[in-house]
Amino acid sequence: MMRIGVSTLALTPSPLGEMLEYIEALGAECCEIIYEHPLSEVEVTDSHSLEFTVHAPISDINIASLNDTVREASIREVESAVDLAVELDSDVVVVHPGTVPFLGRPYRDLIAERNLESLAAISEYASDRGVGVYPENMPRLEGPLLRELEELWGVAEELGVMVTLDAAHAATMGYSTEEMVSAHVGHVHLSDNTGEVDSHDALGEGSLDFQALLDGLRGAGYTGVLTVEVKTP
Repeated sequence: MMRIGVSTLALTPSPLGEMLEYIEALGAECCEIIYEHPLSEVEVTDSHSLEFTVHAPISDINIASLNDTVREASIREVESAVDLAVELDSDVVVVHPGTVPFLGRPYRDLIAERNLESLAAISEYASDRGVGVYPENMPRLEGPLLRELEELWGVAEELGVMVTLDAAHAATMGYSTEEMVSAHVGHVHLSDNTGEVDSHDALGEGSLDFQALLDGLRGAGYTGVLTVEVKTP
Protein backbone atom coordinates (compact mmCIF):
# COMPACT_ATOMS: atom_id res chain seq x y z
CA MET A 1 0.00 0.00 0.00
CA MET A 2 1.31 3.45 -0.94
CA ARG A 3 2.22 5.81 1.91
CA ILE A 4 2.21 9.61 2.04
CA GLY A 5 5.40 11.51 2.82
CA VAL A 6 6.21 15.21 3.06
CA SER A 7 9.49 16.85 2.06
CA THR A 8 11.18 19.33 4.40
CA LEU A 9 11.35 21.71 1.41
CA ALA A 10 8.09 23.46 2.33
CA LEU A 11 9.02 23.88 5.98
CA THR A 12 12.54 25.31 5.73
CA PRO A 13 14.02 27.05 7.73
CA SER A 14 12.04 25.77 10.74
CA PRO A 15 13.94 23.54 13.20
CA LEU A 16 13.66 19.85 12.38
CA GLY A 17 11.65 19.08 15.52
CA GLU A 18 8.97 21.58 14.48
CA MET A 19 8.95 20.14 10.98
CA LEU A 20 8.37 16.63 12.26
CA GLU A 21 5.56 17.73 14.59
CA TYR A 22 3.87 19.54 11.69
CA ILE A 23 4.17 16.54 9.37
CA GLU A 24 2.85 14.15 12.01
CA ALA A 25 -0.11 16.45 12.66
CA LEU A 26 -0.98 16.27 8.97
CA GLY A 27 -1.35 12.51 9.28
CA ALA A 28 1.52 11.77 6.92
CA GLU A 29 3.56 8.63 7.54
CA CYS A 30 6.95 9.70 6.26
CA CYS A 31 9.29 12.70 6.17
CA GLU A 32 11.87 13.26 3.43
CA ILE A 33 14.85 15.12 4.85
CA ILE A 34 16.78 17.29 2.40
CA TYR A 35 20.25 16.72 3.78
CA GLU A 36 21.87 20.12 3.43
CA HIS A 37 21.80 23.43 5.27
CA PRO A 38 19.93 24.00 7.55
CA LEU A 39 19.51 20.24 8.04
CA SER A 40 23.11 19.23 7.46
CA GLU A 41 23.40 18.34 11.15
CA VAL A 42 20.43 16.08 11.85
CA GLU A 43 19.43 14.58 15.18
CA VAL A 44 16.15 12.69 15.34
CA THR A 45 14.72 11.35 18.57
CA ASP A 46 12.41 8.33 18.69
CA SER A 47 9.58 10.47 20.02
CA HIS A 48 8.20 10.64 16.46
CA SER A 49 6.31 7.87 14.69
CA LEU A 50 7.42 8.95 11.22
CA GLU A 51 9.43 6.89 8.79
CA PHE A 52 12.15 8.66 6.83
CA THR A 53 13.54 8.98 3.36
CA VAL A 54 16.62 11.08 2.62
CA HIS A 55 17.26 13.49 -0.22
CA ALA A 56 20.99 13.78 -0.90
CA PRO A 57 22.50 17.30 -1.06
CA ILE A 58 21.57 19.33 -4.14
CA SER A 59 23.49 22.61 -3.84
CA ASP A 60 27.12 23.17 -4.81
CA ILE A 61 27.83 19.63 -6.00
CA ASN A 62 28.15 17.92 -9.37
CA ILE A 63 28.68 14.16 -9.39
CA ALA A 64 29.37 14.33 -13.15
CA SER A 65 32.02 17.05 -13.00
CA LEU A 66 35.04 16.80 -15.29
CA ASN A 67 37.03 18.23 -12.36
CA ASP A 68 38.03 15.11 -10.44
CA THR A 69 38.38 16.97 -7.14
CA VAL A 70 34.85 18.37 -7.42
CA ARG A 71 33.41 15.05 -8.52
CA GLU A 72 35.04 13.09 -5.70
CA ALA A 73 33.90 15.64 -3.11
CA SER A 74 30.38 15.49 -4.56
CA ILE A 75 30.33 11.70 -4.29
CA ARG A 76 31.41 11.96 -0.65
CA GLU A 77 28.58 14.41 0.05
CA VAL A 78 26.03 12.00 -1.39
CA GLU A 79 27.56 9.13 0.56
CA SER A 80 27.08 11.19 3.74
CA ALA A 81 23.35 11.15 2.96
CA VAL A 82 23.58 7.35 2.74
CA ASP A 83 25.18 7.34 6.19
CA LEU A 84 22.27 9.43 7.50
CA ALA A 85 19.79 6.99 5.97
CA VAL A 86 21.48 4.17 7.88
CA GLU A 87 21.11 6.15 11.13
CA LEU A 88 17.43 6.78 10.41
CA ASP A 89 16.74 3.18 9.38
CA SER A 90 15.75 4.44 5.92
CA ASP A 91 16.34 2.49 2.74
CA VAL A 92 15.68 5.36 0.29
CA VAL A 93 18.22 8.02 -0.74
CA VAL A 94 17.14 10.29 -3.59
CA VAL A 95 20.06 11.47 -5.74
CA HIS A 96 20.13 14.22 -8.35
CA PRO A 97 22.23 13.51 -11.43
CA GLY A 98 25.13 15.72 -12.42
CA THR A 99 24.98 18.75 -14.67
CA VAL A 100 26.62 19.98 -17.86
CA PRO A 101 28.21 23.39 -17.23
CA PHE A 102 28.36 26.11 -19.89
CA LEU A 103 31.90 25.25 -20.96
CA GLY A 104 31.14 21.54 -20.77
CA ARG A 105 28.65 21.49 -23.63
CA PRO A 106 31.11 19.96 -26.16
CA TYR A 107 31.82 17.14 -23.67
CA ARG A 108 28.26 16.17 -22.81
CA ASP A 109 28.80 12.49 -23.65
CA LEU A 110 31.88 12.32 -21.40
CA ILE A 111 30.00 14.11 -18.60
CA ALA A 112 27.15 11.59 -18.96
CA GLU A 113 29.72 8.78 -18.60
CA ARG A 114 31.11 10.41 -15.46
CA ASN A 115 27.58 10.69 -14.11
CA LEU A 116 26.96 6.98 -14.59
CA GLU A 117 30.31 6.10 -13.03
CA SER A 118 29.54 8.25 -9.99
CA LEU A 119 26.06 6.81 -9.58
CA ALA A 120 27.54 3.31 -9.79
CA ALA A 121 30.08 4.12 -7.07
CA ILE A 122 27.41 5.68 -4.83
CA SER A 123 25.07 2.75 -5.44
CA GLU A 124 27.78 0.26 -4.48
CA TYR A 125 28.55 2.19 -1.29
CA ALA A 126 24.83 2.31 -0.42
CA SER A 127 24.25 -1.35 -1.21
CA ASP A 128 27.06 -2.31 1.14
CA ARG A 129 25.22 -0.38 3.87
CA GLY A 130 21.78 -1.81 3.08
CA VAL A 131 20.42 1.37 1.50
CA GLY A 132 18.89 1.97 -1.92
CA VAL A 133 19.96 4.86 -4.18
CA TYR A 134 17.16 6.30 -6.32
CA PRO A 135 18.36 8.67 -9.10
CA GLU A 136 15.78 11.34 -9.96
CA ASN A 137 14.64 12.77 -13.29
CA MET A 138 15.20 16.50 -13.77
CA PRO A 139 12.94 19.32 -15.09
CA ARG A 140 13.22 21.28 -18.32
CA LEU A 141 16.32 23.34 -17.58
CA GLU A 142 19.60 23.65 -19.42
CA GLY A 143 22.35 21.75 -17.66
CA PRO A 144 20.91 18.84 -15.66
CA LEU A 145 21.29 15.32 -17.00
CA LEU A 146 18.47 12.73 -16.91
CA ARG A 147 15.71 15.09 -17.99
CA GLU A 148 14.32 12.45 -20.36
CA LEU A 149 12.59 9.54 -18.66
CA GLU A 150 14.04 7.16 -21.23
CA GLU A 151 17.52 8.13 -19.97
CA LEU A 152 16.40 7.53 -16.39
CA TRP A 153 15.02 4.10 -17.25
CA GLY A 154 18.34 3.36 -18.99
CA VAL A 155 20.31 4.22 -15.83
CA ALA A 156 17.98 1.96 -13.83
CA GLU A 157 18.71 -0.95 -16.16
CA GLU A 158 22.44 -0.24 -16.44
CA LEU A 159 22.97 -0.08 -12.66
CA GLY A 160 20.23 -2.44 -11.54
CA VAL A 161 18.61 0.21 -9.32
CA MET A 162 15.15 1.69 -8.87
CA VAL A 163 14.59 5.39 -9.53
CA THR A 164 12.71 8.40 -8.23
CA LEU A 165 9.95 9.67 -10.50
CA ASP A 166 9.38 13.38 -10.02
CA ALA A 167 6.03 13.77 -11.77
CA ALA A 168 6.21 17.57 -11.89
CA HIS A 169 9.68 17.45 -13.45
CA ALA A 170 8.42 15.00 -16.07
CA ALA A 171 5.44 17.26 -16.81
CA THR A 172 7.76 20.14 -17.73
CA MET A 173 9.38 17.79 -20.25
CA GLY A 174 6.02 17.08 -21.89
CA TYR A 175 5.40 13.57 -20.55
CA SER A 176 1.85 12.38 -19.94
CA THR A 177 1.03 10.66 -16.66
CA GLU A 178 0.77 7.37 -18.57
CA GLU A 179 4.34 7.79 -19.82
CA MET A 180 5.58 8.42 -16.27
CA VAL A 181 4.65 4.95 -15.03
CA SER A 182 7.35 2.28 -15.16
CA ALA A 183 8.41 -0.81 -13.27
CA HIS A 184 11.67 1.07 -12.61
CA VAL A 185 9.93 3.57 -10.30
CA GLY A 186 10.69 2.91 -6.63
CA HIS A 187 10.03 6.35 -5.16
CA VAL A 188 7.79 9.27 -6.19
CA HIS A 189 7.82 13.06 -5.74
CA LEU A 190 4.57 14.98 -6.19
CA SER A 191 3.95 18.67 -6.82
CA ASP A 192 1.98 20.54 -9.46
CA ASN A 193 2.67 22.97 -12.31
CA THR A 194 1.23 24.03 -15.65
CA GLY A 195 3.82 22.10 -17.65
CA GLU A 196 6.04 25.14 -18.17
CA VAL A 197 8.07 25.71 -14.99
CA ASP A 198 8.95 23.43 -12.07
CA SER A 199 7.08 25.69 -9.64
CA HIS A 200 6.44 23.14 -6.84
CA ASP A 201 2.81 24.23 -6.53
CA ALA A 202 0.23 22.50 -4.34
CA LEU A 203 -1.51 19.49 -5.87
CA GLY A 204 -4.53 20.72 -7.80
CA GLU A 205 -3.11 24.15 -8.64
CA GLY A 206 -1.66 23.06 -11.97
CA SER A 207 -2.51 20.71 -14.81
CA LEU A 208 -1.12 17.32 -13.71
CA ASP A 209 -3.66 14.49 -13.68
CA PHE A 210 -2.85 12.92 -10.33
CA GLN A 211 -5.76 10.49 -10.39
CA ALA A 212 -4.48 8.99 -13.63
CA LEU A 213 -0.94 8.88 -12.23
CA LEU A 214 -2.03 7.12 -9.03
CA ASP A 215 -4.16 4.67 -10.99
CA GLY A 216 -1.18 3.91 -13.21
CA LEU A 217 1.17 3.44 -10.27
CA ARG A 218 -1.31 1.10 -8.57
CA GLY A 219 -1.66 -0.86 -11.79
CA ALA A 220 2.12 -1.20 -11.96
CA GLY A 221 2.19 -2.55 -8.41
CA TYR A 222 3.83 0.51 -6.85
CA THR A 223 3.82 0.30 -3.03
CA GLY A 224 6.38 2.97 -2.10
CA VAL A 225 6.15 6.47 -0.67
CA LEU A 226 4.42 9.39 -2.40
CA THR A 227 6.42 12.37 -1.20
CA VAL A 228 4.68 15.74 -1.45
CA GLU A 229 7.43 18.20 -2.39
CA VAL A 230 5.82 21.63 -2.52
CA LYS A 231 7.25 25.09 -1.85
CA THR A 232 5.11 26.25 1.10
CA PRO A 233 3.09 24.68 3.94
